[in-house]
Amino acid sequence: MKIELVRVTHKRTRPWQVFLRTLTLPILAALTPSNIEVRITDERTESIDYESNADLIGLTYFTADAQRAYKTADEFRKRGKFVVMGGPHASMLPEEAICHADSVVIGEAELVWRDLLGDFQKGSAGKLYQSKTPVKMENFPLPRRNLVKHRGFTTAEMVETSRGCPFSCDFCYMPTLFGRGYRLRPVEDVIREIKTLKKRHFSFTDDNLVGNPDRAKDLFRKLIPLRKKWFGNFSLARVNDTELLKLAAQGGCIRMALGFESVSQKSLDGVNKNFNKVKRYEEIVKKIHGHGIAILAYFMFGFDEDDVSIFPRTVEFIEKNSIDRPIFFILTPAPKTRLYQRLLLEGRIIETDWSHADGTHVMFRPKLMTADELQEGYRWVTDQVYSLSSITRRCLKSFEYTNPIYSFALNIAGKLDAHRKG
Repeated sequence: MKIELVRVTHKRTRPWQVFLRTLTLPILAALTPSNIEVRITDERTESIDYESNADLIGLTYFTADAQRAYKTADEFRKRGKFVVMGGPHASMLPEEAICHADSVVIGEAELVWRDLLGDFQKGSAGKLYQSKTPVKMENFPLPRRNLVKHRGFTTAEMVETSRGCPFSCDFCYMPTLFGRGYRLRPVEDVIREIKTLKKRHFSFTDDNLVGNPDRAKDLFRKLIPLRKKWFGNFSLARVNDTELLKLAAQGGCIRMALGFESVSQKSLDGVNKNFNKVKRYEEIVKKIHGHGIAILAYFMFGFDEDDVSIFPRTVEFIEKNSIDRPIFFILTPAPKTRLYQRLLLEGRIIETDWSHADGTHVMFRPKLMTADELQEGYRWVTDQVYSLSSITRRCLKSFEYTNPIYSFALNIAGKLDAHRKG
């Protein structure tokens, strides 16, 4: 028996981008019985072969790629292939996905994957598969990373140390998908996996690497002897801890991703992210830079408390604090989130094409500005921050805490990405 696992996406990895090798499909490949041949296709680096000789096709995708995934599934089913769909969007809207698939996996796949494959081999595969219990984080198999093609790209491996997040922001799909729980892999298991990585640089895939600060400190201490360089997602609610920052830097952290989301405290409070304190942003940025760590900062526009003044205020904050790599999104109501349910109830959803759920399109009616003002403000901020003059000013300041060439490369990549989206 042969199976092919496919990550469906419209986003092609470009030469200036680092290819983060997907983790979900290599883990499923590792859980597949050894007598089944597995192939992995990641659309970021290669095209889908619709004439595949696989008996079963597994598709995973995010919301912005749902329509593409449905067309892909339909093409395979026309050719008589058995199609399984999973991933965030299929888990949130399985009733939509099953219209294009033979089976849908809801939520985490690890505990039901072998059952699905066994049922398929017996000719009795069900429509929906969902684990009754959360996946335990102990004794994970080593992902079969070698199955993901990456020739010709600068590649960084991904490592998972936890699942979930202790917080519950209204716009985030994680609580809907995994609940409020925050599950941790044993640090010894994580270190053992990292030791198998051939390259020096890698990324942690956790949504919140420091949800449990004491455990994060233990992990960072044990990373020190490995002399690796890495980046990951942190939380502003945790990074004011000087000891944590010091250990992260000593353990090899070179870049920290942080969800600032907004420079308006009212906007943050309105989406249940009041643990972010705007008045402490500058202090925290200085602390992180003081430990030689670059900052990748996420900002969103379109909160109910946002008016058009949010755009110049955001640019001012980024310039003043020399944010190394800002990334901007238009607030996007992902299905089944509290944000989506509220906007739907208020009759403010104005766009239902999932291909526009990529953080660059307005999908709802804002409260304190028009949809056009939100779209234009997003473009204006991106143009301002990724102008050569802004990049140069911020990179010159980065001499004080990191390699300015690294900072410049991050920003040029951001400029190219923004131009591509525009």
